[in-house]
Amino acid sequence: MLKLHYKLALFVLIIIVSTVQIHSQAVADPASLPVYATTSSITLDGQLNEAPWAVDVPYLMFKKDGVPTGNGNTPTDGVEVKPPYTEASTTKVKFLRSGFNLYIALDSDDKQVCRFDWEGDGLFMKIKNASGTSEYEIKNYVGLVAGVPAFVYETNAPAGSTEGFGYAKPGTTIYDSTNNDNGYSTETVIHLDQLGFTDPLAPVSVMLVIFDPDNFSLGAPAWGPNGNFYKQWWGSEWGSAYRILQPQLAQVPVELTSFTAIPIAKGVELRWMTASETNNSGFEVQRSTDNNSFTTLAFVNGRGTTSEQVEYQFTDNNTISGVYYYRLRQVDFDGKFDFSQTVQVDVQAPVNFTLSQNYPNPFNPSTTISFGLPTASQVHIVVFDMLGREVATVVNKDFSQGTHQVVFNASNLASGTYVYQLNSVDDKGTKQTVSKLMSLLK
Repeated sequence: MLKLHYKLALFVLIIIVSTVQIHSQAVADPASLPVYATTSSITLDGQLNEAPWAVDVPYLMFKKDGVPTGNGNTPTDGVEVKPPYTEASTTKVKFLRSGFNLYIALDSDDKQVCRFDWEGDGLFMKIKNASGTSEYEIKNYVGLVAGVPAFVYETNAPAGSTEGFGYAKPGTTIYDSTNNDNGYSTETVIHLDQLGFTDPLAPVSVMLVIFDPDNFSLGAPAWGPNGNFYKQWWGSEWGSAYRILQPQLAQVPVELTSFTAIPIAKGVELRWMTASETNNSGFEVQRSTDNNSFTTLAFVNGRGTTSEQVEYQFTDNNTISGVYYYRLRQVDFDGKFDFSQTVQVDVQAPVNFTLSQNYPNPFNPSTTISFGLPTASQVHIVVFDMLGREVATVVNKDFSQGTHQVVFNASNLASGTYVYQLNSVDDKGTKQTVSKLMSLLK
């Protein structure tokens, strides 16, 4: 099963994508969540640098009044301990397994990382041993170490059975109440075999609480005039109800996949890339004008099972000015399917004369040059070497108003840096010229 990654960035509308896999519709308070296997080594530094953490399998999304979406399942309940709580930060809780090692990660965008009484930003949880006869507390949250603000790790579990670390993201100052923090992340590992588990795929009973205090400076009293505190839990607040983590035999893929959408003349070009695929029949390319009702435009065959990088491309030539939404429906050979999250493209005539950076750059031997015309114009694109000598003509013809792309093949040129120059003349005789550098690497 393939997993797609993405994140939206706007310029001429280039969308870079981070992995997502929709196993099922996200719900509030799921009774259980799958925990996928990884062969990657996880370094417990709290920074979540390992590729498996980027894969968007089902996870818990802790956010006040949060709504289940994509793979983000919302927890059981929450309480505003000290009002008024207004920040509404989001903390994602993800899970991985490697043998008997159960990994738990928190990734939060909290703007005020601090502590209320003993309940600091981060995780409080309980886990039952294999027989269910004992339960242990695990805390990975903000506190003090020798009087210095820091993440602390506390547990009453058997010695050596669990460990964890927290990480203040760059730009975050613990106990800074100016609403300028960039969040935090934590990593926790539980060695299930040391809690009596003999089957690495046995279900694990847990309950989780995420604390989110705000606006508490160092030394400020919990119930003083400043600060507020909200917390949510999956299962129960202190352990009267549990939920299930279900370890899976299936592995989380670690590929990074890109997905780009670029408005071009009379359409939108979609490109996506996979680093590996498993049982992948292919992709349905789907489009919507209201982000609700989607129609299938085409089916692009996949590569089955491969560990090689694969690039895909599809051009939607049937568009007019307006907003479009695209998604991919990835289908396995056995009929199982996943949807990517939706990306949005605004197809509009450019208001300015533009020449975009060629893509890819560096390139070998071909690259795409995009440009925008506010009015219909005659366009002449030429390439010069660094001595100012003209070495190629890319195009010399009339183009309509809009965004256009042309492909330049430099197979006859040597490696090096070149200048590509666009010259245009519209129907009123207005001339415009713009140049950019490109790099050819053979």
